[in-house]
Amino acid sequence: MKNNRFLRPLMVFSIPVLILVLLAAPHVWTTVTGDEIQLKTVPVDPTDLFRGSYVDLQYEIESVDSRLLDDSTRSLLKKQNRGDYKNVYVRLQQNKTGLYEAALVTLEKPHKGTYLKGRLHIPYDTTSSSLQIKYGLDNFYAPSDKAKEMEAAAAGHAPVAMVKVKNGNAVLMTISFK
Repeated sequence: MKNNRFLRPLMVFSIPVLILVLLAAPHVWTTVTGDEIQLKTVPVDPTDLFRGSYVDLQYEIESVDSRLLDDSTRSLLKKQNRGDYKNVYVRLQQNKTGLYEAALVTLEKPHKGTYLKGRLHIPYDTTSSSLQIKYGLDNFYAPSDKAKEMEAAAAGHAPVAMVKVKNGNAVLMTISFK
């Protein structure tokens, strides 16, 4: 009976901790074991009153040419409701400058190579040649003084995001200006 007195509170308090650990595990695993890639970005807004200083980023790979869709993704566009989002995988390939670009958009998880999980926005305009995919890498938080420096540096140079990638998961590590 005495064991139950201590065991119940321990179980009750350990459940939220366990949930938090399970939520953080993919990001930690990607940060520790992932491959580092570079993605070309464009900064949008450096400051938010409630969230603090950050750089809002837009990636070139977020806007993909519709010719990069595989057959299963093309047929999805015909069936899915306009305005919805659908999980997709984007296979990446490195170009001559060392940056990664979108090479193929598919519904099935690739077995090899570098790829990211993303959310494809089903467009209202079915004739559009460009589609939008979000990866959850949009914000890079920084101290306010560093965010101002980054904003000034971005005016003259194209920012490059250093991203760790593992099994489609991605973690934004830092931003540099080339």
